[in-house]
Amino acid sequence: MPQIALFGTLAVYLLLAVLLLSLNILSLWRWWVKAGAIIATCLVVVAAYFTITAMIGWPTFTALPKRFNLVASRIVEPNRQTGADGHIYLWVEELNENNVPVTAPRGYEVPYTSKLADDTAQAQGKINQGQSIMGQAAPADQPADANAKKSVQQPPGSPASQNSQQNGQGALTSGETAAADTIGQGAQVSFSDMPAVTLPDKAAIIVPDLNNPNGNGQ
Repeated sequence: MPQIALFGTLAVYLLLAVLLLSLNILSLWRWWVKAGAIIATCLVVVAAYFTITAMIGWPTFTALPKRFNLVASRIVEPNRQTGADGHIYLWVEELNENNVPVTAPRGYEVPYTSKLADDTAQAQGKINQGQSIMGQAAPADQPADANAKKSVQQPPGSPASQNSQQNGQGALTSGETAAADTIGQGAQVSFSDMPAVTLPDKAAIIVPDLNNPNGNGQ
């Protein structure tokens, strides 16, 4: 994706340069029109540069990957005084079918819900203890992946566990999936312990028969 964005930006700049050359070489417009076009093009290039660099590093609002490794998270509670909405920031790596990360970590911003905040806090607590957490996202009309059987469990007495008990939800127990909340573009998100990496099947190793050079043994 970063390469596509880079090539797209270069293509836009190249198009502006071609249009500028065609205007200055082939047109019969007055010199002040051509000079104005050059100045306007330079301003557009400078403005585009500062706009693109300002967006680098900001979290995206696009849909989460279907399966991902949760690297880190941050929960911003809603502010009743200012009326600001809460947000949940997830830094994730997309996983392939073998539970191996296939992309660089990327930040995602999702709307705040109390249930998702509790689940995210529990998942972050497990990460702080050195464990790996897998997240799964599915459309709102579909349940989360059935493979997420072992939920994230927070140690008793932790802030996230106390918050859950105060909300009447309690700590998640083993065998239950973490709750799925509708966030972002109509998606449900659940967290679970990271499953083991699935290794590909190894082909049979053929060992040559030293007593029979013309044949192959196993």
